[in-house]
Amino acid sequence: MTWAEQTKEYETALLADLSRIIKIPSVLDDKTSSPQTPFGVDMMRALAEMEALAFRDGFRFGRVDNMVTWIEYGPSDAAETIGILTHIDVVPAGDGWKTNPFQLTQIDQYLYGRGTADMKADLMAAYYALKFLKDHQVKVQKKIRLIIGTDEENGWRDLPRYFAQEGEPCIGFSPDGAFPVVNGEKAFQTVQLRFSGDSAGSTVLQRFMAGDRINVVPGEARARVLAANAVEIGQAFERYLKKYPFLKGKFTVNDGSIRLQLFGQQAHSAYPFDGKNAGTYLAMFLNTYPFTGDAKAFLQLLTEYHNDIAGQHLGLAYSDVEMGDLTVNVAIMRFNHKGQGNIALNFRYPQGIQLPIVLEHVKQHLAGLPATITVKAGSMEPHLVPLTDPLVGVLSMAYASEVGMYAAPRTSSGGSYARLLKRGVAFGGQFPDVMVTSHQANERVPLANLTRTMGVFVAALIGLEQLE
Repeated sequence: MTWAEQTKEYETALLADLSRIIKIPSVLDDKTSSPQTPFGVDMMRALAEMEALAFRDGFRFGRVDNMVTWIEYGPSDAAETIGILTHIDVVPAGDGWKTNPFQLTQIDQYLYGRGTADMKADLMAAYYALKFLKDHQVKVQKKIRLIIGTDEENGWRDLPRYFAQEGEPCIGFSPDGAFPVVNGEKAFQTVQLRFSGDSAGSTVLQRFMAGDRINVVPGEARARVLAANAVEIGQAFERYLKKYPFLKGKFTVNDGSIRLQLFGQQAHSAYPFDGKNAGTYLAMFLNTYPFTGDAKAFLQLLTEYHNDIAGQHLGLAYSDVEMGDLTVNVAIMRFNHKGQGNIALNFRYPQGIQLPIVLEHVKQHLAGLPATITVKAGSMEPHLVPLTDPLVGVLSMAYASEVGMYAAPRTSSGGSYARLLKRGVAFGGQFPDVMVTSHQANERVPLANLTRTMGVFVAALIGLEQLE
C-alpha cells in the first residue's frame, strides 16, 4: 500500500483546515504594517491560524519576530534538523475570478482559491504529513520543522530573521515548486528604472499604471491621456481590442481626456509565457500617438520590451544546458505627468551569466529614456545542488515510489526558500500533468492531489530521517 493510499483518510480534515487558511487574505498590507504586524494584520491572522492547528494537534510550535511560525515533530534536542520551508503569504487576487478568491470552492474535482497552487495547499499537505507521522507514532532521530514564512511573495525579509535566531536546518526542501526534485533555480534579479515624467504637446500622457508585484505578469493596465482627439483614440482602442481577442478593455472620454483600462492575463513571473502583459499591450497601443519627452521614450521602451520574454531586444538571449533560458518580465510600469516614472524588470537567468552583464545591456538599450538603473533588494544568484547529493536521491526515490515511475531531477525558473539552504531543493507540490495557475485568476489544484502530495511528503520525510 502506498503512503498516498494510507493518507486518503485525512482528506476531509485536510480540506476543512485548508478552507480556514484560504479564507484569510494573507497579502502584504502596508496600511496595517507595524512593529507588531510587520507585513499586515491579515498575515498575523494566518500565522495564528496555523498555530491554532498546531495546538489542537499537540505539536510544539513558536514564532519569530511575528514573521515566521515553526511547527516541530521529533526530539527537541536533536542535533540535526530537517527543514520544510514554506510560506503562507499570497499575491493579490486581481480580477477575472469566477469564484470568491478567498473562499475555497470545489468545481469539477478542482479546488479554487488564491493560494491553492502557491502555496497554501502544499503547506497544508506538508503539515498533514507531520500530523501523519505523529498520529502513527513514527519514531525519528532528527528534528523535523515546518517553517512558515510571510514575505516570500515580496522581499524575503522573514526567513533570514528566523535563521539568525533559530539556526539553519542542515538539510531540507521547499514544497513551493514542482515534482520531481527541482535541484536548481535560476537567478532572481529585479532591475529598476527611475526617470522623470515629462510630457507636453497636443497629446499628453497624464498617468500610466500596470503591475504591483515584481513576481507577477501584470493582468491589468490603466492610462489617462489628455488629447483633443480623445473620441478617435477610444474608437481606435476598440479596434485594437478586436485585433487581440484575448484582451479585454474599456474607456471613458470626458472633457478632452480619455481613461483607458486593459485586461490581459496575469501569470507568475517565473513563467511569463503563460501571461499576456496588460502593461506592454497598452503601451504598444499608445505608442502609435504623438507623445513627446519622457512619455514618448517610456512608451517606446515598453513597446520594444513587449513579448521580448527571451531578452533578445536587450541582447541577453542566453541559455545554459543544465538550467535553461534567460527570461524577463516587465513587472511594474508607472508614469506620472510632471512627476516620476518607474519600470521594474524581473530577470530569471541561469548560471553562466552575471548581474553586471545584465545591467550593462539594459543601460545600452534604454531607447532614449534618461533613467537611473538600480537593482532591487532581494535579488539572488542561481542556486544548484549537485545531482550526486544524497538529498536529491532520497527525494527522487520518494516520488518514484509513490507515482510508480522515476523522473529525473530538473531545474526551474521559479524561486523557492530552498535556495536559502546549502542543501535545499524545491520538491512538490505541482505534479507534471497539472497546469500551472500560480498568481493567475482562478488559481486551482486538483482535489485528488492533496493527499497524494501528502503521501509523497511522508515518504520523503521518512527517507530523509534515515539519511546518514
